[in-house]
Amino acid sequence: MGVDLAISDKHSWKLFRGSSMRTGVSASNISRKPSLLWVTEVGPVVSSPVFGKGTIYVSTITGRIFALNPSDKKIRWHLNIGSPIVSTPLLHNQILVVATYDSWVKGTSFVGRNFLFGVDKENGKQIWKFEIPGDVFSSPCLVDGKMIIVGSINNAVFALQGDSGDLLWKFETSGQIWSSPSYNGKNNIFIGSDDGFLYCLDKDGKLLWKTKLNGKIRSSSPCLSFDEQSPSVLIGTYSGGMFCLSQLTGEIRWSKQINQPVMASPSILKDKTFFAASDSKVYCFRKKDGLKIWDFETGGKIWSSPSISEYNNVLFFGSLDAHIYGIDIDIGKQTWKFPTMSMIDSSPAIANNMLFMASRDGLLYVFGSEMTPSYIG
Repeated sequence: MGVDLAISDKHSWKLFRGSSMRTGVSASNISRKPSLLWVTEVGPVVSSPVFGKGTIYVSTITGRIFALNPSDKKIRWHLNIGSPIVSTPLLHNQILVVATYDSWVKGTSFVGRNFLFGVDKENGKQIWKFEIPGDVFSSPCLVDGKMIIVGSINNAVFALQGDSGDLLWKFETSGQIWSSPSYNGKNNIFIGSDDGFLYCLDKDGKLLWKTKLNGKIRSSSPCLSFDEQSPSVLIGTYSGGMFCLSQLTGEIRWSKQINQPVMASPSILKDKTFFAASDSKVYCFRKKDGLKIWDFETGGKIWSSPSISEYNNVLFFGSLDAHIYGIDIDIGKQTWKFPTMSMIDSSPAIANNMLFMASRDGLLYVFGSEMTPSYIG
C-alpha cells in the first residue's frame, strides 16, 4: 500500500477525492492564492470535476457531460444523457464512467431508470451501459485498474468489469448507500451505509468486518491513511460523528461529536486529518489520537469535501455560503477566498497546477497561476 495510491498524480485527478483511497490530496503545485484563468457555463453541478491528459470532465444535474480543454478554453465534446448526474465520474483507461440519479429533482423522473455508462473519453460515444437498480449518488471507485465499485440508493454495492460494464458481484446492506467506496490497494474495499455501518469487503465482495457508528453514513466517504503500521479509516456521519477506525479490524480508535451532520468526506495529509461539517466549520485533528489542532468557520454549511495541495499545504473547499476557500493546514488561517454566485457542494479537483471547481450557479471555474511576462522582473 504505497503513497502513490493515496496521492493523486500531479497531472491528473481521475476520480472523486483524487485517488481510490479518497485522501483528497494532489501532488500538483497550486498557488496559495490562485488566479481565475477561465470560467465557462455548463449548468448546475453537484458532482466534482475530474481531469486527465489535459481535459476536464464535468457532469451536471441537467444530465449533461462536458469534456473541456482549459489551455485553449474550448469544449471538446458534450453529451446529453437526459438523466441527472450527481455522482463524480471516473476516468479509467479510455473510458469515462458516469452514473445517474434519475429522481434527483423532487417529484420528477426523467427516464424512469438508472444506469452506469462507459463513455469514450475522446469523443463522448457510449461504449457500454449497465442498468443499476436505484439512484446513484455514490461516486465510482477503481480497484486494481480493472474493477469499478459503486453504491446505490437501492441498498447495494455493485462491482463491474471496467472495460465491459459486466456485473462481477453485488453486496447488499440494510440501508441506502450514498457514500462512495474507497480501496486501500491491497484487498480491502470500504463503504458506509444509511444502516449506520461502515463495511469492509474483500475484492470478491465478501464481508471482512462491519462496525456500527452513531447513525447514518450519508455522503461522507471513507478516507484511508497509508501508514503501514496502523492504517486508519476516517469517516463522518449524519448524526455529527467524526470517526477514526482501524482498517484491519474496524475497531474505533477515536471519535468526535458535533450537533450537525458531517456530509463531506475527510481529507488526510501526513499526521493531520480534516473534516468539513454542516456546522459551517472545517476541523483539523491529529490523526493518531484525534487531538483538535484548529477549526475554521465559514458563512454556511460545508458539504464540499476539502482537497489539499501536498506541495504547499493549502486546503481548498467550497461552502454553501457560495465562496471557495483556501486554508493553511498548519495554522488554520485563510489564505484565499473567492465568491461564486450560488452555493457550492461540489468538491475541488487539483491537477496540472490548476484548481477546478463547479457550483450550482452553472459555472465551471478554473484557477491557476497567470504566467508572468518575461519583461517583468
